[in-house]
Amino acid sequence: MWKTIALAVAVLVPAAAPGLLHVAPPAPQPLPASVAEVPAAGKTFAATCRGDQVLDSRPDPAWVGQSFAGDHCLSPPMPEPIDGARSTREQVLAAMSRAKTYKAAAEAFQRCVGDFVSARHAAGARPLTQAEVIIENHRVLVSQRARDRAQAQVDAVVNAFNEYGSDCPDHG
Repeated sequence: MWKTIALAVAVLVPAAAPGLLHVAPPAPQPLPASVAEVPAAGKTFAATCRGDQVLDSRPDPAWVGQSFAGDHCLSPPMPEPIDGARSTREQVLAAMSRAKTYKAAAEAFQRCVGDFVSARHAAGARPLTQAEVIIENHRVLVSQRARDRAQAQVDAVVNAFNEYGSDCPDHG
């Protein structure tokens, strides 16, 4: 009998007084200092870290792009990043073109390294040592990351141009 009464109370109390179970929303948290500060006119924006963009522009070690073990494969230099918020439309289009050219050259470099490794295996010449294979694989991986980084940089330039630097009527 006590079970029945307890069950009835447990069902009826929340139904009769829904405000008893109301949970207050959490208090709003202040914005981090880097987001809350607005730069002065003419200043560039402070770096904002976003999880969906990788804009690492540090150069790779020079040896990664140089010919290794006589493969005669040279990695192309990364295109220089530009500030999309302060660039003209022509500069943004040129950056997009350089990124496209770089992508093709990076893919040609990767094919060159792959062809070299395959040729060494097939030719019956002295096979590559395990260390040489690891280095060649590393060079290809670095080239792939650089290709992706170049595309991410040009995407950021386009986004910055569209948001801050374009001549769109809603900017200004």
